[in-house]
Amino acid sequence: MFCFTQIMQGQNVDFKVDYQSFLAKHDMLWDIMPDKWQTAPYSGNGNVGFLLYQSPEEKDNVISLHIGRHDYYDHREAETKADEMLWIKRSRLPLGHFKLASKGKITGVDMRLDLWNAKLTGTITTTEGSYNIKGLTHSTNDIIYFETDAKNETVAITWHAEAPIPPVYEVLQKGGGPKGGTWDKMRAVTLEMAPKAELSKKDGYNFCYQALFDNRGETTTGYKITGNASKKQQLIASVHHTFPEHNSLDIVTKNLETADAIIKDGNFIATHQEWWHAYYPLSFITINDAEKESFYWIQMYKLGSASRGNGPILDLMGPWYNRTFWPMVWGDLNVQLIYWTHLTANRMAIGESLPNNIDKYTENLENNVPKHWKNSAAVAALMPQDLIAYNGGKVPDMLAWILNDYWLHCQFAGDDERMRDKLFPILKKTVNSYLNYIKDNPVEDEDGKIHIKYSWSPEYKPGRGQDINFTLALIRWSCQTLIDIDNEHHINDPLKKEWQHLLDNLVEFQIDENGLMVGKDRPFANPHRHYSHLLAFYPLMVITPEKEEDKQLLRTSLDHWLDVTFNSGKKIKAMPVTGYTATGASSMYANLGDAEKAYYYLDFLIKHKNISSTTMYSEGKINPVIESPLSFATSLHDMMLQSWGGKIRVFPASPKKWKDVAFHDFRTQGAFLVSAKKVEGETEFVSVKSLKGNVCTVQVDFENPKFYKNAKSISVEESSDGFYTIDLKIDETVVITSKSLNKTDLNIEELPKSEDEQNLFGYGKKTKRLPGHNYYSSY
Repeated sequence: MFCFTQIMQGQNVDFKVDYQSFLAKHDMLWDIMPDKWQTAPYSGNGNVGFLLYQSPEEKDNVISLHIGRHDYYDHREAETKADEMLWIKRSRLPLGHFKLASKGKITGVDMRLDLWNAKLTGTITTTEGSYNIKGLTHSTNDIIYFETDAKNETVAITWHAEAPIPPVYEVLQKGGGPKGGTWDKMRAVTLEMAPKAELSKKDGYNFCYQALFDNRGETTTGYKITGNASKKQQLIASVHHTFPEHNSLDIVTKNLETADAIIKDGNFIATHQEWWHAYYPLSFITINDAEKESFYWIQMYKLGSASRGNGPILDLMGPWYNRTFWPMVWGDLNVQLIYWTHLTANRMAIGESLPNNIDKYTENLENNVPKHWKNSAAVAALMPQDLIAYNGGKVPDMLAWILNDYWLHCQFAGDDERMRDKLFPILKKTVNSYLNYIKDNPVEDEDGKIHIKYSWSPEYKPGRGQDINFTLALIRWSCQTLIDIDNEHHINDPLKKEWQHLLDNLVEFQIDENGLMVGKDRPFANPHRHYSHLLAFYPLMVITPEKEEDKQLLRTSLDHWLDVTFNSGKKIKAMPVTGYTATGASSMYANLGDAEKAYYYLDFLIKHKNISSTTMYSEGKINPVIESPLSFATSLHDMMLQSWGGKIRVFPASPKKWKDVAFHDFRTQGAFLVSAKKVEGETEFVSVKSLKGNVCTVQVDFENPKFYKNAKSISVEESSDGFYTIDLKIDETVVITSKSLNKTDLNIEELPKSEDEQNLFGYGKKTKRLPGHNYYSSY
């Protein structure tokens, strides 16, 4: 049992949660055979991972362990800068799978994904007998472990490598895929293929060495099978990809030797569990809404499986490969949404992969612009892990938005040093790209304003033109952020006057009777899954709902976007409603304080047919898009806790349906940890702990709050806008309640769930309630 009580400077927030018991109620279950990645159990450690499913083309006695490596990308050299955008040359690549072949035909499955221990267990029944399984991806070593224990059966395990053919190229060469633009350019290219994989054995290990084309990169898969196929046998496997180094074989060999050593010492499972058992308790939430609570905690498992701070940027698939038309990092929305999830959840370490890789590949970002743009940086809308993606002489919108995520990470971490020394220089280079673009593309206008001649509002049609709101929002956020950092750290940068001049003279946002437009002469008039034109509102908060006139503008804009997208009846080629359409709407309504609309769209996501019964998500049925379900957690966070503009808002959009809810150690900008509880719709208490000693300005959702510090009542005045500013030193806590402290229930524990409310996801009888179950089901 894992539970603890947190002592807070003389007052107790009695936090008692048995995580093992709690998370067991959210474990995913399978009693139907998974036959594709959307219905499969999944395991990972941010680098490597597996899916277990029976592909339709496989024999009925076979189920396969599909292995993935997150950073397994092609590295073909581009002939020209423009050639870098032909993503068939720089995409994710397939790896291979282990086949588990039994003597008898498979007749049933009974599997459980244990969230607390990040372990898959279960039984596969055949016409001859059955075999038990146990599988996991070690949390800190790149080792996949899988065990079979046969009863009146024999299970043969064999490795099957897949050729590293870029998935888009494969489809285009067969005549498929969209027509026009970049697609036709890629269709005209003929790629030379990499050599066949080389198989070898050494010291009891099996190796599959795959050199990529022109020896630009290599991947080694190593494995060892021990035991008895008719009784108990174990598979250990490791995968490593290297470029430009050529040492993948050495690294995989060391990984396997390490695995053998800790298995022999009896520490393999314990060392795996240690990471997860430290990870989950970083924060907590429980709601009297079993489905939402369960979906949330599965996202925490998924995030922990897909990302690590020292790993690659989390792309659309994470460690779980599928043949897709989007086999890279997508920077026009997807990666940005991914890197919001860890913030309020207080899981900061696993979100460091984005800022770490931006720091690592800053030089590549600087090379993505024309040579005459000195001290500038940018990146194209889609990119490989090394961020080599030429943007040409266009505005650097995608990098600016990604850097908003970097800024948010620093804000939540309270990392002023990184903000000053790492973020500031690359954001400065990004604004230099804006300044260079404006210089190269002057627009003469009688209003004397600075106009942006031509940019793009992803992925609206027609979304290209002058004074696009998406671009204007990013320019305003970027310049103001540079000025704020400069002021905070007394940098006195010589370009500060230029940033202020751009802010003071930039053309206003384009607005009509329906609110924020797409751009000049571009009203929002067609269904659109993206909320690009609303970026000034969310997430940038350049326009906030603090003033009534701005709040009305934002409400009008948001309502109009959704009305046109859902109700116009217009048929367009682009997908009008996707998962992040719903979560974006939910978060924006939450920021407007509309709890019921925020809840409606949160619920809408789970009911979206593209959300699978395992909470995976795809578009076009084959294209993994991991950010949509992860952004469910972000929307839920926004309903519970917000901290934009230097102010903390507790329960800003908690719906009436959630009468009972409690969260513990949710994090805010400024590095505060907040815990709070509602009982029968009324807030029982709020506690705020300062990790850095920053100014604490907080708003609660009840009148006449009482404040206690070190168990003593303190006097705090309310500002005209309903906020309270409290002086907190590092590691000091304030408790806020409507009662006296000794009459306040400071307990946080899980809310009870009936048996019918438990284990609501996976693939089986209980998941048939979900539209996504039927959408992806082959049964």
